[in-house]
Amino acid sequence: LSTGKESRVTSDGKWNAVINGAPDWVYEEEFEFTKAYAWSPKGNKLLYLRSDESAVREFDLTYFRDQLYPEEYRFKYPKAGEDNSQVRLYVYYLSSGLTTSVPLGFDDADPYLPRFGWTTSNDKLWFMQMDRLQQTKGIYTVDVSELRPVQAGYRAVEIYKETAPTYVEVTNDLHFLEDGSGFILTSERDGWNHIYWCSMDGRTQRALTQGEWDVVAVDGIDHERRVIFTASKRSATRQEVYAVGLNGKGLVELSPPGGFNDAEWSSGFRYFINTHSTANSPYDITLHDSKGKLVKQLKDNARLKETLASVGIAPVEFFTFNTDEGIALNGWMIKPPGFQEGQRYPVLVVQYSGPNSNEVLDQWGGRNMLWNQMLAQKGYVVVCVDPRGTGRRGHDFRHITYGQLGKYETKDLIATAQWLGQQPYIDAQRIGVWGWSYGGYMSSLCITKGADVYKTAIAVAPVTNWRYYDTIYTERYMGLPQTNPKGYDDNSPINHVEKLQGNYLLIHGVADDNVHYQNAAEMVNALVRANKPFEQFMYPDRNHGIYGGTTRWHLFDLMTDFLERKL
Repeated sequence: LSTGKESRVTSDGKWNAVINGAPDWVYEEEFEFTKAYAWSPKGNKLLYLRSDESAVREFDLTYFRDQLYPEEYRFKYPKAGEDNSQVRLYVYYLSSGLTTSVPLGFDDADPYLPRFGWTTSNDKLWFMQMDRLQQTKGIYTVDVSELRPVQAGYRAVEIYKETAPTYVEVTNDLHFLEDGSGFILTSERDGWNHIYWCSMDGRTQRALTQGEWDVVAVDGIDHERRVIFTASKRSATRQEVYAVGLNGKGLVELSPPGGFNDAEWSSGFRYFINTHSTANSPYDITLHDSKGKLVKQLKDNARLKETLASVGIAPVEFFTFNTDEGIALNGWMIKPPGFQEGQRYPVLVVQYSGPNSNEVLDQWGGRNMLWNQMLAQKGYVVVCVDPRGTGRRGHDFRHITYGQLGKYETKDLIATAQWLGQQPYIDAQRIGVWGWSYGGYMSSLCITKGADVYKTAIAVAPVTNWRYYDTIYTERYMGLPQTNPKGYDDNSPINHVEKLQGNYLLIHGVADDNVHYQNAAEMVNALVRANKPFEQFMYPDRNHGIYGGTTRWHLFDLMTDFLERKL
């Protein structure tokens, strides 16, 4: 910046072959980052990721875009069990213009490097390494104070290691102490996700939080040497902001009581902007000091609240019920205006149900909530339930779905329909379900494996065969298709189409680069082979989000019409 001089760091980048300083498709999607480089604290060293995706097979999409000849777009997409990019880390020294490689922490021909950066020292970098099945997570530091010849090499020092028979989570919870004495991170090792302090040599570790509740995220360490974090301590349906000392003492709640809280902290952790809402009240945005004391109301959304009251918004009611297996499931329900106990209503179950996700939260629901409210005004009871595999309820509740995605979630959603059918105000012959992406996968399983309880289902952009989805996500929860073929096939809805009795609407974007239209195509082929009637709608040139212009409006009109005709 001072001289305006430009220095080229890499020269081997090539489309669909080599990427430097940016993630490939699957890293960006599943490890959730877009910047694959990091400057040292003094800005004189650059750590970056190099991805060689030469061996990754290509997937091609067709874009029509109102042109005479459709356009083909080809990109690298590693499907479950297929070749990944080969990844390595490198350090570039600005003073000399030279680059050196960073050694791996353990021998692995196909490693993942999902997180990396610098400690508080300008000469010490860190990285996280995982095996392909994501059952081992190691954190390593490397001293790069001097540029060393390749033959001398650097040494990766292990400061943390965790293994699991299922999978170990990749999170953004690693924070190094300024004095260099240690770091904090989260782990599920005791059955719940909690915060641990670890010494820099990796020999000493101690829990800073404990109990039967999950830490959701760690924001950092403040000027009082407190760890700032969010958690669902009071209930899996709520979220609070907390602080706890580095000695594990002095746990204090900083956010307003009840509902769902999300804090954005100032760089020095002396103030935070809190966004608070409930399922029945839009966002209140407030400014607080580091003790949690209210400093100023920033936005009360009074006008929105008045508008909602004027259009007859029905209350969201939370409930819990036990399945026949003795599993307690959390849910919420919206009843039609003028609800009468003696009348029987059709019901639509809305859900996502994916691993470590949550839909049953005491949080303002935004646009989808307004569609749910419209359906309630049309006479439907709208229900949402989080099945096994979802988050904020401990390790065992989450990890039970390992190796057999769809099995337990479907059981729980079938149990939901059975429980609803027993309620005096529900028409047991008119129960429907819908979902998007993983939720579409689940609604497809519900209308087939649960054909005796579900009359109607809508599946938007569903996975129908986990063999078609990407390596990182799929193998984390399912292992490899080569070693777990039964797990992949037993709960693929394409293998249950012969059970279909009700009404099924399949919707997909033809240009979906995430859950490929191939999933819908195979589902259609299976339904046709089984001679099962169904409805389908496809959106050319639309991706996994199916949006742009009036597209989303069209989509929800389409689904509303289908429900009114079929449920």
